[in-house]
Amino acid sequence: MIAISTEIKLSIIVPVYNTEKYLSECLDSLLDSKTNQYEIILVDDGSSDSSPVLCDRYAERFDNIRVIHQKNAGPANARNAGIKSAVGTHLTFVDSDDTVDAGYADSVLKRIKSNDDIIVYGYKVEYTQKQQIRKTQLTEMPSADSASAVRELEEKGGFNMVWAKVYRTRLLQEQPQTLFAPHTEPGEDLIFNCECFMKAKSISLVNETFYHWVRRGEDTLANRFRNDLYEKNLMFIDYRNCLYQGLGIYDSQFSLLSKGNLAYIFSCVPNMYRRGHIFSKSRRMAFYREILDSEDVALWVNNTTPDNKLHQRFIRLYKKGSARRMDHYYRTMLWARNTFDGLWQIIRKRMK
Repeated sequence: MIAISTEIKLSIIVPVYNTEKYLSECLDSLLDSKTNQYEIILVDDGSSDSSPVLCDRYAERFDNIRVIHQKNAGPANARNAGIKSAVGTHLTFVDSDDTVDAGYADSVLKRIKSNDDIIVYGYKVEYTQKQQIRKTQLTEMPSADSASAVRELEEKGGFNMVWAKVYRTRLLQEQPQTLFAPHTEPGEDLIFNCECFMKAKSISLVNETFYHWVRRGEDTLANRFRNDLYEKNLMFIDYRNCLYQGLGIYDSQFSLLSKGNLAYIFSCVPNMYRRGHIFSKSRRMAFYREILDSEDVALWVNNTTPDNKLHQRFIRLYKKGSARRMDHYYRTMLWARNTFDGLWQIIRKRMK
């Protein structure tokens, strides 16, 4: 049994919800460190599988693991429970179906400096179905300001997520307290980070990859149908606009801002054609007409260079100015995706 240190420097918060198949692998990777100056806080968010029992078993074996059992309240509330319970000078988040490098806690603790409010490192995306690994690596930037850090993270695609980031606990606890906003999924990470980066005075970017984001091709929170996705995405766009304005980079980085905002608009399209949840034609047409009439969307389109063919196709269709044409194209394409998965994978591969 690991003897827990009286001086905990790192709290690792792991929300757990029905991940019995992957939880042991996640925890074993987190425990593979030499230091004893870290704790693992497992927040069982009302799991209905054997995850609660598994959490308790690990807590019985390892002194540096604590378990919080609560009624199901969503990932935002689960992480908030972990933040409120954390005793480390810094804290971080790990999803219970992901893994980390051996010596993860050792590596993170070596990077913690007295003046860092946030530390960000790279990550690997592991696609289990394709047996592929894609690495996202950051430019080394010690003690950077928030504006410089946001530019780098937005360019590399590493801003939104809260894993692969380490936060000074005091930064979250000082008033106004920073917690996750409940019922804002799937964008609770974005809102949280916007608030943290506005408060942070010093941010270090690390040119190393410690985290493994495992994409299993299964139904995830981000890929589920959401009846209110468009309304929520507009809220997330507002947060991004406020962040850029607050950091003084709204004009100088408008193309970067535009690219991200358009990604939120584009993500609403497949949501309207989910199997078993297809929006009515009138509702789909109303969405397309609204974005075609939007001056903001027009500005973003004119200031964006799409980096993949799916987004290129979306902009081409948008510029045709026909809601009917957009609906016909995506209704056909996403029907093929839902009906012939093999064919869809071929089409998607060619469009990247």
